[in-house]
Amino acid sequence: MSNYSFIPAPVKLRRAAFVIIFCMAIVSAACTQDAQTAPAAPQEPQQQPTPSQKIYHGYVVHQSVDLGGRIVEHSGSDPAYATLVNLASGARVLDQSLTMHAVDPAHAIFFDQLSTSSFGYGGDPINVTYLNVSKGRIYDFRGSYRRYRQYFDYDLLANPLIPPESNPFVPALFSPHLYNTLRQMTDLNLTLAPLSKVSVRFGYNHNINQGPSYSTIHLGTDALLSQNWRNSTDNWTGGVDWKPDPKTTFSYDQFITHYKGDTSWRLSGLNYTLSNGTPVSLGVNLSSVWGSPCSSPFNPDGTVNPACQGFLAYTRFAPTRTLYPTEQARFQTSAIHNFTLNGRLLYNGSNSTLVNYNEFFNGLDTPSLRQSVETGNARVQRVNVNGDIAAVWQITPKLSASDVYDFWYFRIPGINSFSTTSYNGTSLLQPPGAATTATSTDYQALNQKTKANTFVTAWDVTPKARISVGYRYRSRIITDSAGDFIPIHESWGLFGAALRPTPELRINFNFDGMYADNAFTRISPRQLQHYRARATYQPRPWLTVSGAVNIYEARNNVETVNHLEHNRDFSFGATIAPSEKWSLNLSYAYDSVYSTTIECFPSTPPPPGATTAPPVCTAAGAPYQTNGYYNAPMQFGSIGFTFSPVKRVHINAGYRMSDVDGTSEMINIRQVPGSLQSQFQSPYAGVYIQMAPNWTWKADYNYYSYGEGTPIGPTLPRSFRGNVYTLGVNYAF
Repeated sequence: MSNYSFIPAPVKLRRAAFVIIFCMAIVSAACTQDAQTAPAAPQEPQQQPTPSQKIYHGYVVHQSVDLGGRIVEHSGSDPAYATLVNLASGARVLDQSLTMHAVDPAHAIFFDQLSTSSFGYGGDPINVTYLNVSKGRIYDFRGSYRRYRQYFDYDLLANPLIPPESNPFVPALFSPHLYNTLRQMTDLNLTLAPLSKVSVRFGYNHNINQGPSYSTIHLGTDALLSQNWRNSTDNWTGGVDWKPDPKTTFSYDQFITHYKGDTSWRLSGLNYTLSNGTPVSLGVNLSSVWGSPCSSPFNPDGTVNPACQGFLAYTRFAPTRTLYPTEQARFQTSAIHNFTLNGRLLYNGSNSTLVNYNEFFNGLDTPSLRQSVETGNARVQRVNVNGDIAAVWQITPKLSASDVYDFWYFRIPGINSFSTTSYNGTSLLQPPGAATTATSTDYQALNQKTKANTFVTAWDVTPKARISVGYRYRSRIITDSAGDFIPIHESWGLFGAALRPTPELRINFNFDGMYADNAFTRISPRQLQHYRARATYQPRPWLTVSGAVNIYEARNNVETVNHLEHNRDFSFGATIAPSEKWSLNLSYAYDSVYSTTIECFPSTPPPPGATTAPPVCTAAGAPYQTNGYYNAPMQFGSIGFTFSPVKRVHINAGYRMSDVDGTSEMINIRQVPGSLQSQFQSPYAGVYIQMAPNWTWKADYNYYSYGEGTPIGPTLPRSFRGNVYTLGVNYAF
């Protein structure tokens, strides 16, 4: 079986897919005919149909379906193409939609509004179906189904696992952390009596992610594991809304979430043998420098040296179950003149259990571990109380004030108990020796209490200018199981302005500034400034120009940390549409992401640029220091052109690109920039011709190109080129 989900289907399967799509079209038409015979009863008409609309026994019906397929050809890296694009050849239901509106709702017994749409079926990695049905004051139903094939095989992740002295050199043909999982999401929501004073809501969501994947484990060497991924979540919701008057609503919600984690791990890559014929894995970091007592991984006859670190077997299973019951009460009212009030209170008490954890290792690890078995269990609780209340007072027609108070408290106590039985030994050819058993129990806890208050005043200076000024104070106290606590106090300054100097020009500006007296993590900011500016200018009805600036600056510049970061984004866009026959869209963005933080680590030998670490790091066994910088300037650009020379012909074409020219701290000499210095381009074009009143022929072309402008490392190249042709016929009525 191939690792890649994009491999084209055999010709017979493609033909079968075309037949299935044709049958689906017939069934869709039959369903429409069934709608024509639906029973009807008189009621007040809501909307008179236009002469061009089709009416079937009280319903205005519109339906369309796009049937066709894709022709795909690509060269270069198959794994990279599957990771970033993953489109394959074959027949498709490109798009489908159906809407039904009752002309006289009284004639509709079951529903007076129905709409459904879907796309991607037949082989695309993303398939989606939506269904909305409602009957006036009786009910409103909304449902969806989404299916997403997630493929990930970026072989650069193997580089840090391959030592410089690897001999023989074994290139990483696929990532040791490969994913080929399928995610399926179902959402169902029903509201009863949506327009009444009392309405009831029900909902259900099912989310499952499963499929094959790979991982690694480090026990002397880094072994490749087959990871059978399977995690699922079920959500049940129920709620009631009470509207005693048009300006007041009280709501109560109950949420229940159940998580199941059933991912398991098993040894893979048994590609060598011992002298007695037993399969063995030397891991992905094959090296010729193994040290005593293993001078070489191979014997003269090509079998594995039994004194070397290796894996004969490995399994791990960690079944996890978590239950999240949550209650929430909300209210909002504007019944008091010039005064709006809303509030929310949420309580959650969850329990997570790990039952029957089991990890088995059979092999050889330094210095003399021959086999081990670890079993145990764990339990974690989380109690969470969260609430807020907000008020807005319209003091005068031009002056208003608002205040929001937030409270959040959670505590997470957890306990685990594990027992490990270790068997000694010095040779893979010998059975495990004497056993020793150790049992450990650990209790940990984390509590956090957060209080925040935000006060803002807004003033309409003129009909063309509005400014707002505010202050936020937030207090956080974090406590661990030892009783140690970290108090953090933040002060925020807030400013906003909305300007419209002319009818054609709109400008918005916001500023947030914060100072904190402490930080919980090394990269948590103690000072930050956030600037946001947006402008839209429309000098002509056919010309719109817009731009935005988003600048985020943060720092935690205390001793041994010296964390600095920024994210600066500048974007521009323009739309030119002088007539219905043609239009042009332009966009460009520049984004600069940068951070630096002192890193302390052990290394033999130290990497270039490393300096002596502070005493606190040296005492912890990390004698070297670097500034840990990360710099990723990125550019995004696109241009799109549409042209309709005649009413029945529509043409579009364009170009999209992204470019990253970044650098980062390279502690491991096997590491290369990879996607940090890469380019992705995608020109496209499309032609749509209306051949008959209800028939349109469609043709689309997309070109995908990915490349990296740096050395590829000890792996296969990741660049690729791809051409995707999509042909289809749209039938609409």
